[in-house]
Amino acid sequence: MMKNVMEIITRCTLVIYALIAILLIVIAFLTFFDAVYLIIGLFSHPHLVSGILEVLHVLLLTIIVVEVLETVTGYFRTNRILVRPILIAGLTAMVRKVLILSVDDIQIAEVIWIIGIIAVLTAAIYVVGKSENYPNQGEIR
Repeated sequence: MMKNVMEIITRCTLVIYALIAILLIVIAFLTFFDAVYLIIGLFSHPHLVSGILEVLHVLLLTIIVVEVLETVTGYFRTNRILVRPILIAGLTAMVRKVLILSVDDIQIAEVIWIIGIIAVLTAAIYVVGKSENYPNQGEIR
């Protein structure tokens, strides 16, 4: 009885992950095409630097979505949640946050938190990368 319940739960989990993967693919394509649209619009943008920052903002969002998608597809390949793509997505999100900070709105406490988070994520990516040489490390079962 318990084995059947676990099998149903496992299948439901796989279906949910598959649906999430499909939605992430759609979002990745939409953000990518938005970036292409913004690049084309750069030629008529009144403030070139502002336009470039918009493009970077959307491209980094696309990278974040792709890294989350990599986590989902990694789960299908290994039946484990891979930690490294999640950390990379987090690091990319923090870099994106730095890009959208305005000099007028910067508060020192926020900058310190952002620097700390970036340092911790970078160290975690390094540690997880080193542990990839050893089986079953850097993954959540």
